[in-house]
Amino acid sequence: MGDVQGELGRTRGLIEKVVKALGIDPKVALAKEDASTITWTLLRGSASIVITLAARQGGPAGELRTFLRVVSPVLTLKDGVAHEPLFLHLLQLNAAGLSNAAFGVIEKRVVAVTERPTADLQAEEVDQMIRHLAAVADTYDNRLMTEFGARHAVSGTGPAASS
Repeated sequence: MGDVQGELGRTRGLIEKVVKALGIDPKVALAKEDASTITWTLLRGSASIVITLAARQGGPAGELRTFLRVVSPVLTLKDGVAHEPLFLHLLQLNAAGLSNAAFGVIEKRVVAVTERPTADLQAEEVDQMIRHLAAVADTYDNRLMTEFGARHAVSGTGPAASS
């Protein structure tokens, strides 16, 4: 666990450096912290970004490793609506080359997500992950709302919000 704690501390420093360079106080952005997980939240354009640094089982032998995961909620799914056309479209976007990111569903939210182990992680990569994921979410949120009638995950507005 000592190596994992050292990696958590090293990577935390990288993340806080990048968040600060984005003009955000990392202490203000800090949302949760415990022995194995640290989470920050911030806004980039219309995209809410959740940055999570976590230690969890992850190697081939089940050893404890650290991972950086960046998630941006894009849409909130509407109850009582068939979502298969949206899900098919998201899978097609994933397969068509949505580089270094993918769409998925967490509870009732469509999210854009990227993740990687923290071994050898550099500040430039942290910055790229945050900026790229924010751009993906910001690019697709309005398009998907218009085409599939869902609500924006952050603001709750969109074609489905008034129904």
